[in-house]
Amino acid sequence: MKVLVGAWMWLGRRPAWLFNAVAVTLSLLLAALVWTFGVERRFVLLKNLELCFPHKDRLWRWSTGFAHMVLYIRTFLDRAWLWQLPPEQIRRRIAVTGIDNLESVRSVGEGQTPKPVILLAPHFLGLDAGWSRLCLDIDMVTMYSNQKNPVLNDLLRNGRARLGNPVLLSRQEGVRGIVRQLKAGRPLYYLPDMDFGERDAVFVPFFGITAATVTAVARLARMTGARVIFCPTRWERVGLLGGRYTVQIQPALQADYPPDDDAVATTRINHEIEMLIDGFEAQYLWTHKRFKTRPPGDAGFYGRHHH
Repeated sequence: MKVLVGAWMWLGRRPAWLFNAVAVTLSLLLAALVWTFGVERRFVLLKNLELCFPHKDRLWRWSTGFAHMVLYIRTFLDRAWLWQLPPEQIRRRIAVTGIDNLESVRSVGEGQTPKPVILLAPHFLGLDAGWSRLCLDIDMVTMYSNQKNPVLNDLLRNGRARLGNPVLLSRQEGVRGIVRQLKAGRPLYYLPDMDFGERDAVFVPFFGITAATVTAVARLARMTGARVIFCPTRWERVGLLGGRYTVQIQPALQADYPPDDDAVATTRINHEIEMLIDGFEAQYLWTHKRFKTRPPGDAGFYGRHHH
């Protein structure tokens, strides 16, 4: 693992043209290998696309699925420069739009604590790029999940904590630390769209399919009075080999969000994510078993792959 990580980090320090040439080649090669031999991963990916886009044909699902796999690997490789290059180069490679949308809801009088904000980053493949770029301008807080591999775990933690002055709290540390940081004026960069089981979740539709969805956004917004803002990060091709990320800070949800009903509030979040995915289907994380947790009596979608 250490040898692989060392080679990956070495690649991240090469000039952009060389890195891009290697990254494009590796992405296509590894995607073809994963597509061919990663049977379970491919199954989950295609099943999710079939469930969420029933009107699309098999050719669309396969081409979108393969494009997703290529981009998944490409954005993973990009972390090698993201976690090493100096801030001015990071600013050049990652653009931010809509910063006014954030500033307008945070701003208070001189010397006062900024108002609490929850920045929602759905699982688009560029979300690490978005986090790192925003950390250059804003002191933020986020949560992370510990990885099984200690080498990878250290790399992720150090990479994500490198720029600016962020606070990283592990999922095991619970909500109390998050609430404290929000009240202290740090925006929370939060990923609202994974299936973590039934605990602290409601069953609400995602692309018309019932999905266990955490209610944390609504609960945190209620506890702290935070405004909720979506900020997806999209990747776009530049030239033949290059790529560029854009963090798109959307206008805040209306001031009276969330409503009292957790299911209504969480349905709204899922609906917003659906609209953000529209036109960027290949960039959303479909390899996650989003519909793994079923309401009592519902059959699983992932067949023999369903645990």
